[in-house]
Amino acid sequence: MRDFRDKDRHPRFNRNAPRPPRRDSPASSPKPAPAPAPARDYRRPDADAREPRRTSSNDREIVYGVEPIRELVAAAPASIRVLYVKSGDERRFSAEIDLVRTGGGRVEFADDAGLERLAGPAARHQGIAALMREYEYMTLEQILADQPDPIVLVDGVTDPRNLGALMRSAEGAGVGAIVIAKDRTAGITPAAVKSSAGAWIHLKIARCGNVARTIEQLKEAGYWTAALAPGGETSIYALDTSRKLAIIVGSEGRGVRDIVRKGADFVVDIPMRGKVGSLNVSVAAAVALFEIARRRDAAKLPS
Repeated sequence: MRDFRDKDRHPRFNRNAPRPPRRDSPASSPKPAPAPAPARDYRRPDADAREPRRTSSNDREIVYGVEPIRELVAAAPASIRVLYVKSGDERRFSAEIDLVRTGGGRVEFADDAGLERLAGPAARHQGIAALMREYEYMTLEQILADQPDPIVLVDGVTDPRNLGALMRSAEGAGVGAIVIAKDRTAGITPAAVKSSAGAWIHLKIARCGNVARTIEQLKEAGYWTAALAPGGETSIYALDTSRKLAIIVGSEGRGVRDIVRKGADFVVDIPMRGKVGSLNVSVAAAVALFEIARRRDAAKLPS
């Protein structure tokens, strides 16, 4: 079975997504219009190069900061559509600039005010930010063709930071593939990418429509499905980890839905020792996945 965490694997990106016009192209650069007011709106087509035009519909759909950008550029330079660099810092970020251009992205220069508008007034952009390309998901069938074990199915995790933390935990525990529901669930956005600390690069990721149908497809492919939920009848410490497993996690507040509970082979509980009744979804996933990995490793040891 191929190792999905192979460093030679490159993430998939939708290169057919609309590209923002190049500023150095005569055909796409409108003639400057007279500006009676001294302030210029960086979102206008005639804004100068120091005021980056926001191309994302969501103010938070931007990766910023030196370490997150360097990590992203080193792992997947082709994932960046536009790299925004503070004017005067060209030499400081010369390696990142070269890699992004080689990967097919473009580089724009901006002043502090422009970067603050792009990343948000409370963000510490540190002189650099990036707009990512749209992530191109795999299909469930493509993932099942390689039979990764375990698989994680995410249904209802709406906070991209939780999704990113979950991906980080999953990859750290040796998971090679994640399936994310399309409805009421965060996708692979810059916020999720930043929170994953690079883990997303090493995962095969698909999106699914009907979660109940996806559970049936997993069963047909030979997986035993285990939904993580407080009060489940099976303790994570008693779960049969010798089976091929698909671990299902639900939303941050409500947990797994009733339809998921009914469709899963097991509803798995993580015993709590304190006064709090449940764990954050990414923490619960980490506990379960590392326990599965630990017990599988122990089973390989000679008796």
